[in-house]
Amino acid sequence: MADVSAVATAVATNLVATPPSGRLAMLAVMAVASSAIPVPFVPDRVLKSIRGAVVQDVAARHGLSLTSDARALLAVPGSGSRSTHLARKAIEVVAGQVLKRFGPFGAVGAMTRAIEVYALGHLADRYVTRVRVAGPIRIHGDEARLLRDLVDRAVVKAMSPSLALAASATGETPEDLRDEFTRWIDTILLTGAAVPGYVERRLESAFDAVAEQSEGA
Repeated sequence: MADVSAVATAVATNLVATPPSGRLAMLAVMAVASSAIPVPFVPDRVLKSIRGAVVQDVAARHGLSLTSDARALLAVPGSGSRSTHLARKAIEVVAGQVLKRFGPFGAVGAMTRAIEVYALGHLADRYVTRVRVAGPIRIHGDEARLLRDLVDRAVVKAMSPSLALAASATGETPEDLRDEFTRWIDTILLTGAAVPGYVERRLESAFDAVAEQSEGA
C-alpha cells in the first residue's frame, strides 16, 4: 500500500512540475492582445503583469518563492538595460508605423512580445529543472538577474543562423500513397504546425549553450 502511495505522490509531483504549455501559450496570446490597447503606457503595464504572472507560475510549480525585487527584474519587458529597452520601443513604434500598411507584417512587434513571454516561461522552467542548484527556496534579486541575463542572451542566440540543433529522431518513412496535390497541401500545413516546436528547440539549444558558457550558472 505504501508503494502505491509513493507512486501516486511521484506522479502528482511530476504533473505539477510539467510545464503547462497550454497556459503559457495563452499568456503569450494575451501579450499579443495587450499591444492592441490604444492607450499610452497601458500595453507595457499589462505586459509587465503578464510576465510577472509567468515567472510566478514557474516558481510556484517547483515549490519556490520569488522576492518582490526578483519578480520586478524578470517582469520588465524587453532587455534589462533601460537604454536598450528604450531603443527597442523606438524601433517598435517606427516599424509599426511603416509595416502596418503591409497588412499581416504589421503584427511583427506584437509577435516579438509573444515570443519573449513564451521564452521567459519556457526557459525559466528549464533553468529551475536543469541549471539551478538545489538549495534556497527563495529566488532573490541576484539570481533573478542571472536568469534574466540567460534568457535574454538565449533569445538573441536563438536567432543566430549558426546555432546548431540536435537532430530530431525520425522513424522509417512508410509508403506514400497520396497524390501530388495532397502531398503539397499536407507539407504546407504540417510545416506551419511544426514552427512552434522548431522555435522551442532553438530556444532550448540556445539556452543550454548560453548557460554552459555562463560563470554564474
